[in-house]
This record gives sequence, C-alpha cells and structure tokens, in this order.
Amino acid sequence: MPFAFTGHPVVVIPIGKDDTGLPIGIQIIGKRWKEMELLSIARQLAVFTEGYQTPP
Repeated sequence: MPFAFTGHPVVVIPIGKDDTGLPIGIQIIGKRWKEMELLSIARQLAVFTEGYQTPP
C-alpha cells in the first residue's frame, strides 16, 4: 500500500491457488522510473508460475 504513493512501479503476478482454489498473487515493486525493468523481471518469474487462469 505505501508504494502506491511513492511513485514506484508495481506489478502483481499470479503464483497459484490455495487449498480452497482461491488465487494467490505476488506483488513486485520496482525502482522509480524503471517500469520496463520491472516488467522484464515479472515476465521471467511468470515462467515458474501457473499463470492467469479464469476462475470457474
């Protein structure tokens, strides 16, 4: 929440589901003015996750 006010770029990627099937995500915070770097990191991490799946 505090990073929403500091100007730091933030991206959230899905990383899986809990025992009840609810989605779990991870929030990644980057350096100011480094949006493309942050998106590159998120893209690399997404390879290790289940990716976005439409809920039933």
